[in-house]
Amino acid sequence: MIINKHVMRSTNEKQVLQQVINEGPISRSQISRNLSLNKVTVSDIYNQLLRTQFIKEIGCGVSTKNGGRKPVMAELNVNYGFVASIDMSADAVKLMYSRLNGKILHFQSFKTSDMTLTDVIDLIEDQLRNVDDYGTIHGLMGVAIALDGIIYENKILKTPIKGLTHFDLAKYLRDKLRIPVVLEKKANLTAVFERDFHDNEIFDNVVSVVVRDQIHAGIVADSRLYSGHEGEAGEVGTALLEDRHVEDHLASVNDYASETALWARLKAIKQVDRLDLTTVKHDYINHNPEVTKVFDDFVYYLSKVIANVSTAFAPDVVVLNTTVLEILPQLLTNIRENTGKLTSPSRQVPIIATKNVQSAALLGGASVIIHQALGLESLKMQFS
Repeated sequence: MIINKHVMRSTNEKQVLQQVINEGPISRSQISRNLSLNKVTVSDIYNQLLRTQFIKEIGCGVSTKNGGRKPVMAELNVNYGFVASIDMSADAVKLMYSRLNGKILHFQSFKTSDMTLTDVIDLIEDQLRNVDDYGTIHGLMGVAIALDGIIYENKILKTPIKGLTHFDLAKYLRDKLRIPVVLEKKANLTAVFERDFHDNEIFDNVVSVVVRDQIHAGIVADSRLYSGHEGEAGEVGTALLEDRHVEDHLASVNDYASETALWARLKAIKQVDRLDLTTVKHDYINHNPEVTKVFDDFVYYLSKVIANVSTAFAPDVVVLNTTVLEILPQLLTNIRENTGKLTSPSRQVPIIATKNVQSAALLGGASVIIHQALGLESLKMQFS
């Protein structure tokens, strides 16, 4: 079999850089051992990465038991550049800048409910165009934008943000700013966050269930995002469920188990226009029967969703991303118990709550655009 030398060289370069990012500080001799590449090849690539300032040397490590020279250690040069990630919704824009190691540089949020779509896009462009370089060599290297809806091949096919469907936002900003722009579903980016931002655990197969106004699932299969037919994978909120109280009545998952549906039922019980979540929590803990029933129904229907995606995708873990579990974390035990009753005893998938409800999509977006900026789209990077 003939292997193209340029392809092999490119692959080796990416793997060496991946080693420095994931294992650094690391010596070139350790990289050679980890990748089973000869030292000459690794040294050549290592020196090239030094010249281009992708990596930097930070001093000497510990010598081997046999003595000899201490190895020079290298790590990713986080001052090479930085990236932006944006969370767009109908009433707000959240903007985060991150270093190439995933560390957050800056975060800000803008209320946009009274702004036109044109004004919102102008705001985003202005923020990105005039951002400080944060002392980096190349400044802003790319932006990832998280949206609810259907995204396919970097195009918006459907979104609740009025006027944005079928507008080529990625091309517009790319032409204006001359940097890569990636669009992705919020739920998908939360799944990327769960894959890439766990210190001690590696999840190659993840389903991230995001419960907000609607319910979406982000799916990582064999370490890659799974988007399905034209980006429609994970739209679990549109599936129909049978009502547990009304015979022969069907409604969507969103009608039963979204945060919007939950808050609406609690408002109706309390006969208020605005919920006091502290009072709701107090009522649940003290076994108020009406409040308890609402949360029991929420757990029942959400457990059905989790059982279905667990059976369909056999993930290593299902991660729940919802503010409900921030208010009442004890509901997670109930969800686990209910889901366990609906799935095979031989395949009980772990169910956990995300460690970052608010910024998971932004950090997942940072990971996606960092991978692209460094040319490592097909290789794993681990951020702490």
